[in-house]
Amino acid sequence: MTLLADPPDTATDEKVPQRLWMPAVLGLAGAMASLLIVIGATLVIWSVDNLSPGTPGQAAGLGSSLWLALGGTRLHLAATPVGFVPLALAALPWAGAFMSLQWVLRRRGESDGWIAGLLAAPVLRLIGIWWGGYAAGVGLAVALSTLGPASALSWTLVGPILLVPLLACAVALGREARDDEWLLGPRLDGSALPVWVRRALRPALWGTAVLLAIGAVLVVSMVALSWDRVVAVQTAIGGGAMAALTTWLVQGASLPNLALWALSFLAGPGVSVVDGASLTWSGSSSGLLPLVPVFAALPQPGAFPWFTVLVVIVPILCGGFIGRRALAGVARLSALRTKLLVAGSAAVGTAMLIGALDLVGGATLGAYRLSDVGAPAGWLTLALAGELLVGALLHAVWDAWRLRR
Repeated sequence: MTLLADPPDTATDEKVPQRLWMPAVLGLAGAMASLLIVIGATLVIWSVDNLSPGTPGQAAGLGSSLWLALGGTRLHLAATPVGFVPLALAALPWAGAFMSLQWVLRRRGESDGWIAGLLAAPVLRLIGIWWGGYAAGVGLAVALSTLGPASALSWTLVGPILLVPLLACAVALGREARDDEWLLGPRLDGSALPVWVRRALRPALWGTAVLLAIGAVLVVSMVALSWDRVVAVQTAIGGGAMAALTTWLVQGASLPNLALWALSFLAGPGVSVVDGASLTWSGSSSGLLPLVPVFAALPQPGAFPWFTVLVVIVPILCGGFIGRRALAGVARLSALRTKLLVAGSAAVGTAMLIGALDLVGGATLGAYRLSDVGAPAGWLTLALAGELLVGALLHAVWDAWRLRR
């Protein structure tokens, strides 16, 4: 009878349980990895530039402050407020948080029901321990920042402590939920939302990417057309090869911010470069600009021709694209009301995402004339919402009319 018994199962698909301290260590490591990258880059620039004042400790403190700023913290540098974040670099602390949390979640235990319809108790415990480790890394960065010349505005520390981990958690849980349908409870899996809201999320992300790409193309084109003036400003700055490289790297990392400014011009609210210098449909006003090479690509002061307002066609056409992407996930014979709701939700969602990015990017490079630069987030969101809605709803109506022919 022993020979007929099932052989022992030596292979198992069960995940090896993690020690309770492991998520905390990974959370700390996720914060420290990106923090050390920023501090290391700051120290390299400080050591190469012979004109850089201060000590290595002060340079490391400045690097810590910059890392906090990438997470959304507002800084005061020599009593001057600085609230501008290059959006491409802002992905650095988020990436560290996301990758460490994803490692934790992939080694979670089996779900055994949800707490308050959200997540299973083991998953919530792992996320809480991980967040504690990440928050400890943020605390270390705050302590190091006291060595440098920049100080953080206390209430804005909610960005690196809470908002960055929450965003990393949302993306990590969403990716893991693709393979585990029981990971998210009914309050998180989207089933409680109207179907037209769920269908609008992906088209809104597509629309945001397309709008940013259009804005970036416009910025790069303007720089290319004004290349001589841009190089002249860079030459006037001086500072050597490392200073020039740093300037161009920061400007490259700020391309998403500049793309938002270009979108604000296309949508109508316009852009404020400094107090007294703006760019709107009516024209470009002059002003004493800071020595930033990319600003030399701005149009020369003067009034624009009347047909400049036709640039509004660009966001309207993008609204049509968003509507098309939204209707691709809806049954062809769905009611017109359903199509209008899905297309409209996607358009409004895109505008809200663009506005959120503009808020994260900030609009302060200093005091007085530089206290309010860039695109007005509120007006940009409202203008884009209206223009994208026009394009998306027109496409939905056209699609319904075409099917009835």
